[in-house]
Amino acid sequence: MKKTLGIISLVIFAYFPVAAQKNNHLGLLNRLIDAKYSTELYLYTHCTSQNQKDSALAIYNELRWKIDGLIYQLSADMITSNSPRKMKLLNEWCLTNKSRPPIANYTFQLNEIEKVYATNIRDELTKTRTLNLTTNVFYLLKDSWTILNGLSDIKTQKTMALVNLLDQTRLSDPLLIIKQIK
Repeated sequence: MKKTLGIISLVIFAYFPVAAQKNNHLGLLNRLIDAKYSTELYLYTHCTSQNQKDSALAIYNELRWKIDGLIYQLSADMITSNSPRKMKLLNEWCLTNKSRPPIANYTFQLNEIEKVYATNIRDELTKTRTLNLTTNVFYLLKDSWTILNGLSDIKTQKTMALVNLLDQTRLSDPLLIIKQIK
């Protein structure tokens, strides 16, 4: 029970810095969650006027494509190796920015995501809006609790739980966001 509470505490403390202005020294999940909710807010706010809608959708879909590519590739590699090692290395790189050869492809993908996100979304949103992620973070924590609650010492279940957790950080279907506007 203490181990489970410790894991939950770590997850909670990992998610609250999500609204940080810069992604320096944030872990992998923090970066992906920050990009997810900020990008969805960006699309929501820019689809209210028709002249911004097309460019907002283009940026959103480009970032969605890059994030999905990273998550699917990392998930597939973790499943085939039956080990979360690559995710751990990538998280370590996110925290320290020390490159390691086995994860060079992931760090390149993450840097590409960061470029699109920083240039088009984060800098613009920090000028005009403050993110209130309380509800979104609550549901993510609830989903994370469900995943973490099912963890056991079996390596396969740990790997699949991490794959499910990564899947929660993917961007939503843009049509669902646009429907909320109307």
